Amino acid sequence: MRDRFHAELANVTLAEAMHGLSDPLRLRIVALLAERGETECSVIYNDLGISKSNASHHFRVLRECGLIWRSHQGQQQSARLRADEFEERFPGLLPAVVKNIAETTGEGGDGEQ
Repeated sequence: MRDRFHAELANVTLAEAMHGLSDPLRLRIVALLAERGETECSVIYNDLGISKSNASHHFRVLRECGLIWRSHQGQQQSARLRADEFEERFPGLLPAVVKNIAETTGEGGDGEQ
């Protein structure tokens, strides 16, 4: 079920994808999702120590560039990486980014979903 705008990855340009990955906080969100898989949004912004409104902005950017999928279960919202779909569109990009995040910050997993 579509709850909000989610990009059609076929229409996402490399520049748009890179914009989504250009912010340190969004990289931390990507690393967290790569490590944990689908995660409740409130857990993400609590773990990162950011406000709900700040997190919402970054989730929107990540959604619009095709990196994440957000879903609702009642009042609970969760997010997950669209790793397989993103890999088809931009081969090697997400695993390279996640690996770099892990190497430079000690965050993130192996990028597997």
